[in-house]
Amino acid sequence: MPIVKPVFVALSLALLLSGCDHFVNDQRIASYAPGAAQPPIQAVPSALVAQLKTTPAGGLDAASLADLNTLLARQGRLSQQTLTLRPSTPNGERVATRLSEVLRQLGVRQVLVAPTQLQRGGDTDLQVVSEALVAQIPDCTIRTPGEVAVKPFSAVGDLGCANRANIARMVADPRDLNRGQLLDGGDGIAAVNAVERYQRHQTAELLDINFNKN
Repeated sequence: MPIVKPVFVALSLALLLSGCDHFVNDQRIASYAPGAAQPPIQAVPSALVAQLKTTPAGGLDAASLADLNTLLARQGRLSQQTLTLRPSTPNGERVATRLSEVLRQLGVRQVLVAPTQLQRGGDTDLQVVSEALVAQIPDCTIRTPGEVAVKPFSAVGDLGCANRANIARMVADPRDLNRGQLLDGGDGIAAVNAVERYQRHQTAELLDINFNKN
């Protein structure tokens, strides 16, 4: 009997420590557990308006050029935008005609020039309206920067956010985020021609929507 008691105590102590170890391990795992499932990124209709002023030389002033470039950049790819130009002065009408041609050359498929509606005492000469489906890109900044060293996973925020945001930005047609479409057939000739042009240093320049150069 004296021998059994120490063995029983040692066994009980081992079981107790084992239970504590599992409890501590569960607490550690809980801190790394994934958060709630994030909703899928979708494309939603977006409309932005830029009020532009012309210069006596027949162009746009610096502030108007900056506003126009910002509007086009925020609305995604130019090929997916529908632009409506609404002139309100004779100068705005002349600029709208030139601007519509430049926008078409840059890849905008639908550019509409509305009839001129003269306004007296207005502050702008031309209004540009951009309509498009725009992907809702999530904010992937660190949720609580002051706790990164203590709680790295929970402080960073939703894991995979940056990856999802980058994929959404790379989608050629934002409608694919809402509903998938079948891929078109591959064109081997087009792919080979692209590689050959690259090897011959005959690549085409990328489109630039910076109207400060025009």
